[in-house]
Amino acid sequence: MGSSRHTHSQGKTRTLMAESIAVPITGSDAAISIYQGAHSTLVLIIAAPGRGKSTSIRTLPPNETHIINVAGKDLPFPGGVKYIEGENLSTLVEGPQIREQLRKLSTDETINYIVVDDLHYSMASEFMSKAMVKGYDKFTIMARNVFDILVQASQCRPGLKIFILTHEEETPTQRKMKTLGKLLDQNITPEGLAAIVLWGEVAVKENGPNEHYFATQTDGVQNAKSPMDMFPDKIPNDLLMVAQRIDEYYAGVELSKSKCLPR
Repeated sequence: MGSSRHTHSQGKTRTLMAESIAVPITGSDAAISIYQGAHSTLVLIIAAPGRGKSTSIRTLPPNETHIINVAGKDLPFPGGVKYIEGENLSTLVEGPQIREQLRKLSTDETINYIVVDDLHYSMASEFMSKAMVKGYDKFTIMARNVFDILVQASQCRPGLKIFILTHEEETPTQRKMKTLGKLLDQNITPEGLAAIVLWGEVAVKENGPNEHYFATQTDGVQNAKSPMDMFPDKIPNDLLMVAQRIDEYYAGVELSKSKCLPR
């Protein structure tokens, strides 16, 4: 009897889960924002300063976007004035505060995009506040806070896109996400917690403005990655375009038929 009830409960749970993530797909004409998945979509944006991380926010609609502005810096694009503290912008530094804000924002269905700009300063602030604390426990706490933010960002409301911007670190063998302490690097590869990791790059031109773009696949040195045939190897640093292409991809729209990527 108990086994029968348990089997029935499991079947009901699977049915409810299937219903909650089912979406209509109509091929190449599928609507933007169709992808719901089972949870939010985490996108890591990694780059050195000056390579277009914050500027990539410029295309997101302010009425559908909330920015967690870790460093409290001015937004480097004209539309930045449309982000207002307490409305669609929060200045938060500590890991637990950022995590709680992600949970809170996840319940607001008017928000389709969340940006954390940038995670490095949360780590740096915590490191400096604990600089005089002896022992290794502080590194364990810092590593756990970063890990928890990344996990929380991938466990929010289905359909929500969460972009976490952060700095890169160059070693003799690779370019990777910058962290503060070997504990996180040795036990967790942060880039492994996201299916999409875009790398901010800049092509310096002798004539005309420099070209800022995202690399979507590794070149053997940096750790960029994205699902097979989601993006070309190089795309503009445009977060709205990234979000729209994610929806297209999971709706079954082939790369060659994308309506949001530049031709």
